[in-house]
Amino acid sequence: MAADRTAVTRYSGMAAFLGVGLACTAAVPVVASSDRLWLFLLVSVLDVAGAGWLLRRVPRGDRLPYGLLLVGAVWMVASNVTSLSGVTASVADLVLAVGNLHMLAAAVALVLRRGRNDIGGLIDAAVAAIVAAALIWTLLLQPVLDEAGVDLLLQASLLATVLLLSGVLGMLIRVLHTSRPRPVPLLLLAAAVLTDLIASVAAIFVTGTVTAQTSGYHEMIFMVSYVLLGLAVLHPAAPLIARPGPVPPDRLRTARVMLLTAAVTVVPTVSGIREILDIQGDAALLTVGNLLIVGLVAFRVARLGRQREEAEQQLRHQATHDLLTGLPNRAELWHHLDAALAAEQRAGRPSVVLLFCDLNGFKQVNDRLGHLAGDDLLTEVAARLRTAGAFTARYGGDEFVLLCDDPDQAAAARRLTAHLHRALTPPILVAGEHVRVGASIGAVLSDTTLDADELIRRADEAMYTEKATRRAA
Repeated sequence: MAADRTAVTRYSGMAAFLGVGLACTAAVPVVASSDRLWLFLLVSVLDVAGAGWLLRRVPRGDRLPYGLLLVGAVWMVASNVTSLSGVTASVADLVLAVGNLHMLAAAVALVLRRGRNDIGGLIDAAVAAIVAAALIWTLLLQPVLDEAGVDLLLQASLLATVLLLSGVLGMLIRVLHTSRPRPVPLLLLAAAVLTDLIASVAAIFVTGTVTAQTSGYHEMIFMVSYVLLGLAVLHPAAPLIARPGPVPPDRLRTARVMLLTAAVTVVPTVSGIREILDIQGDAALLTVGNLLIVGLVAFRVARLGRQREEAEQQLRHQATHDLLTGLPNRAELWHHLDAALAAEQRAGRPSVVLLFCDLNGFKQVNDRLGHLAGDDLLTEVAARLRTAGAFTARYGGDEFVLLCDDPDQAAAARRLTAHLHRALTPPILVAGEHVRVGASIGAVLSDTTLDADELIRRADEAMYTEKATRRAA
């Protein structure tokens, strides 16, 4: 009952905010242009209150993106206050840019937490969106800014805003595409970024800046963005959107390779076409756009290189280690033994000691308790047999081999034999039952003339001799 009341209270808060937001949105084209900023200030203050309330509901370890969101909302309030105070457009643009930067950082932090296992997909989505925005900029916005005489520094700032908003929107769309079901707060946040992007592009096209007064209908789009942001932070599920989402496969298909290739070449290609057509070059796109796109693609390629190296290491480990116990397998034992014998022959003195161990009582446990219990028993035995003083491998089935290089071979053989018996003396808990297993051990000392096959064969014979002696006794 208490949980139901809490949910009703939260949705009531959303409904109240939505009512205020719709009223302010409807009033934007009606009121005088000088009064619109008061409407934006009201909604932005409500956004700050919602973001602060959300931050209190989030566990401390997950607060970074929500904290950035709160700081960004505060800067939005500061931007509206700055515009109301009548300062120059450049100062208002700067304050708005700082706020947008914090909002973008919050969105990126949320996306990276939600899609932390899909970094490749997020980068590809961001690159695709940025390339599309770069083309819109060079075909639609930049000619208008050049004609209006907007200086290069402001053009670069506006371009950075458009490209960053587009990149974040692309990542949000990717996260939503891979999420089932799609979280409502993320849908609202993506819609807020989209409307902000549309409003920014429209404002740049009409006025050459983002903060200058435009028509009431253009500013309605900005207000919708404010309202959607407030709804996103007030939604009851907002604290959950930073939790890791599903893990989609990161396959670099042909289409993705073509996308990344085109992304790196699109800005230089556009600049070259402008030069051929004798159109003034777009320095802002050539610097900001190229830096952002190339940086993302370079990070993506470097990540692919790391993933390939990790995959190769995993394959090598799987080829040389037993999947059940994690010990080196027979092939790796042979490789290690050959290397030890070769080093022994070069030194000209015997030093290789090999113990072949076969478990006693394993078959009875496996038959009585089942194969899963047998696997658990082998895994525990393998963990106990590991020692810093020897190379331990699973030879196959319930057979293990210990190998060491020690000039005092006899002492090393006694030490390893004692280690084996000591490791298997305590009972082992398997399938809720304590069981005991022993071991028959065959120890062989190399004399610098034996090869690996002969050493293993002699150790195997010594082990079976001991097993037969035990049975006879």
